[in-house]
Amino acid sequence: MSKRVSPTVIGAFVVGALVLATVAVGVLGSGRFFRKVYPAVLFFEGDVNGLRVGAPVKFKGIQLGAVTSILLKLGNDAGLDSKAPLLIPVVIGLDQANIVAGGSTVRPDRETISELVKRGMRGQLRTESFVTGVLYVELQMQPDTPAEFRAGPDVPYPEIPTIPTALEEVQAKAGAFMAKLDSLDIDGLVNSFKAAAESFNRLASSPGLQATLDGLPTTVKKIDSAADQLHQTLVSVEGVTDALKADTVPRANEALVAARDALQSVQAVVQPGSPLLYQLGRTLDQLAQAAASVNRLAVELERNPAMLVRGKPVKEGER
Repeated sequence: MSKRVSPTVIGAFVVGALVLATVAVGVLGSGRFFRKVYPAVLFFEGDVNGLRVGAPVKFKGIQLGAVTSILLKLGNDAGLDSKAPLLIPVVIGLDQANIVAGGSTVRPDRETISELVKRGMRGQLRTESFVTGVLYVELQMQPDTPAEFRAGPDVPYPEIPTIPTALEEVQAKAGAFMAKLDSLDIDGLVNSFKAAAESFNRLASSPGLQATLDGLPTTVKKIDSAADQLHQTLVSVEGVTDALKADTVPRANEALVAARDALQSVQAVVQPGSPLLYQLGRTLDQLAQAAASVNRLAVELERNPAMLVRGKPVKEGER
């Protein structure tokens, strides 16, 4: 007599076979066994709430891979008592098929990632949807930002440095502002304002200021009177100026006419070819000849002083 098979065992076997077939179809249909995925790691200091395994990794809006694991790093090898920040290591997988589909043939291996990091590649958390709060990893080129590496020698993946989100930057600046505000001497500033207010009250209530204010209308009247006198003086000065102008301008014109005539006379005298200039030239020539004769006489006397007594010697041909 054969043993009867339990229907429960048969049902479980069938269900298990269906599950295995479904998983096999999904895995083989997705092509994961035929894809090359290159891992990399990013260390985030801020809150990663909203980031899930399978979240996309994008570069300028193009999905290059997905998040494969989200870990937790408490301190470092020195233990929890160290001052090392609490970091969240996020491992991503860069899919070669997605990169090829985008039109690139570069493999995102360790050497390529290291070169891109040197050129300024950084990782940052971005919000996929403000409604759901889902995050994704954005890779971008930020060469002006410092590259801070957090991975130790035991990390087998290439590291991509991270930069804080816009909200984290605002929070950091707000924290720095509050720290500076805490360092200010608020009590001293308040006391200074109080002292200034008390000094102003004493000045406002002083009898001297009140007397000055009471005498201000009289002072204003005196100023108005002085202004009127000054206006009258200016009017008088303008009258004197007009009188001087009426008497002086004609005389100045006469002097200018006389000076012009004198210049014309001088110009006629010194003009080339004028008789006076010609006579002056002849007189200068005669003076030059006379000076030459006197010079020759002086030379002869120096040679023969007896010439003053005997006269000039006469040569035989001249007798």
